[in-house]
Amino acid sequence: MAFVRYLKSEKLFLALLLLLALFLFFNPHDFMPMWGFVEWNTIESLTGLLIISTAIKESALFNRISLRMIKHFRTERVLGIFLVTLSAVFSMFLTNDITLFIVVPLTLNLQKFLKNDVSKMVIFEALAVNVGSMLSPIGNPQNLFLWHIWEISFFKFISLLFLLEIITFGILVMLTFCTFKRKHLVLEKEGLSYKIDTKLAIISVIFLALYVLFIQFKTEKFAVVPIFLFYLLFNKDILKKVDWFLLMIFILMFLDIQFLTQINLIGMLIENMGPFTPERTFLFSLISSQLMSNVPAAIFMSKFSSSYLAITYGVNIGGNGIVIGSLANIIALRMSKKKGAYLTFHKYSLPFFAITALVGYYMIGLFT
Repeated sequence: MAFVRYLKSEKLFLALLLLLALFLFFNPHDFMPMWGFVEWNTIESLTGLLIISTAIKESALFNRISLRMIKHFRTERVLGIFLVTLSAVFSMFLTNDITLFIVVPLTLNLQKFLKNDVSKMVIFEALAVNVGSMLSPIGNPQNLFLWHIWEISFFKFISLLFLLEIITFGILVMLTFCTFKRKHLVLEKEGLSYKIDTKLAIISVIFLALYVLFIQFKTEKFAVVPIFLFYLLFNKDILKKVDWFLLMIFILMFLDIQFLTQINLIGMLIENMGPFTPERTFLFSLISSQLMSNVPAAIFMSKFSSSYLAITYGVNIGGNGIVIGSLANIIALRMSKKKGAYLTFHKYSLPFFAITALVGYYMIGLFT
């Protein structure tokens, strides 16, 4: 009964499962090949990151870091701008999802010590990793795909995205400044004490550093099983606290999105709306990101247009629209476990999306 109650609370999971059931009902012949629709490399990466980040959280290492941050950043506004900047910078080098597994648990840990409600900062961190990862060809999966088919140099890619990166990041900092007030951070109680599991913390941090390297070299499949077995043998309580439902949600999203992209009617409608000028390509990339997430949207739009700058602008800005625009949004909100987080996310993401979309549209017209 407890599992049934928990399952009822997983509204996103149930919605995705229902959608998959509908797709299979109308396309029963796709049941067997559908497992090839899942990006298993992404699932492997997320599995390792979930396990390691859970272990670091359980070690109480974030407690020490959180208290030091509270001492250095005295107001909600300063803390918010710092976390947004940290998220954006990290995501340029570590990718957007890896950054979230570092920054979001740290932010949520801050909430344990504060009377202030800082949980809203997770939303801005999700927006920040989408913005920051936009600059680098390896910052997120859609950029990596587009960079490969674009056939330009690493630094040429950065130079083409640099101005958009600066402007969108500046807009995000302004939004953060206006949202968070100069309200002093107040500890829940003075003299808080905590005990760090030093051994678990050190091992898990080393695992995280090594695992990031495995991900960067696309060899995470060789590391995820040893990591799982290590915690199973020496600290199996960690595995009990991992959010395994997040992996199931991602698998369902991959399946649903792939089925959606195979609907011939969508492709026919887009083909009949040509010609694909850079501006139109940008707009279609924006819209398709809201329907199928930005990584499939990048692949989908590349079939209709070779204006790769417009597609890159569109799918990256599109990640900051509705929650499914970027899988990073799902990760951040899932980790926050805040009631009403999805509604609150759109309160800030949609205005930010609208403003940056206008900026992107103007820049595409200016530079293409």
